Amino acid sequence: MKPSLALLRKRPMLASILLLLVVALTACWAWEWWPRAPQTPSGIAADQPKARQRIRTDFLPYWEQVPLQEMERQAAKYPRELWLEGTTHQRQVALTFDDGPGEYTGPLLDVLKKHGVHATFFMLGQNMELRPWAVERAWREGHTLANHTFTHPHLSGVDEQTFWDEELGKTQAIFKRMVGFEPTLMRPPYGEISDAQIEFLARRGIKVILWSLDTQDWNKNRMLFGKHNIERAVQDNMHEEAIILMHDAGGKRGKTVAAVDALIPWLKASGYEFVTVDRLLGLPAQPQPPQLKTASLPQ
Repeated sequence: MKPSLALLRKRPMLASILLLLVVALTACWAWEWWPRAPQTPSGIAADQPKARQRIRTDFLPYWEQVPLQEMERQAAKYPRELWLEGTTHQRQVALTFDDGPGEYTGPLLDVLKKHGVHATFFMLGQNMELRPWAVERAWREGHTLANHTFTHPHLSGVDEQTFWDEELGKTQAIFKRMVGFEPTLMRPPYGEISDAQIEFLARRGIKVILWSLDTQDWNKNRMLFGKHNIERAVQDNMHEEAIILMHDAGGKRGKTVAAVDALIPWLKASGYEFVTVDRLLGLPAQPQPPQLKTASLPQ
């Protein structure tokens, strides 16, 4: 059977539409995958205070996230007890990692060591007990250690005794046993903490650290091109004195490790100095480890 005349007339139009789609998709692909140039400085004086603390990345509904407005409200209400970012415009950045130690903590420490970068690790007590060597290694290699609770609960829904005895205080005791000190920094799982709990911790000299840039690696690690998506989250939202949220456990984190390896050179080329959270915020530094005993660390 011969094709109908109407169909023959439609073929050139369909071909043109397909060609336009291919061109548009190619342009979008080129824009998305073209390497980002290093970021230029904002031009704001380094010592100029920020008018307010805020989060630069979007809120994702239905993912157990605290509304960004709530975290920003708490940062404004407790300016000496809770932070989202550094308070001025120094060309500095703090990389932070939650939920470890886990199977990806060792490879991540290798990447940080390769680049000569120090980060802040918010550790879960239950995972510390499974991998004490990773806790010791992170400390001995100059990273800041911080409390992320024992079991990763929604803190605002627990009573005061559980909050301290079963979660924060219990994890503080594990730190004391493993490295000889109790951290003065903590991060609540999901960013969820009540005002009363912030005040409770303040009486014990413990500061609450949230974030200003969420890479959403907890979601993007599961995506096709996850490493690229994590990189773009940082590059498209980067700002001075950012506190960047990432994870070294709690799921498959290989794409996070690969993204960190790629991002560090880009951030250095953009003029950023890597600092731990305590240094970024001008808080007292944690105790330094004794002379490193290389033989005690896994190869």
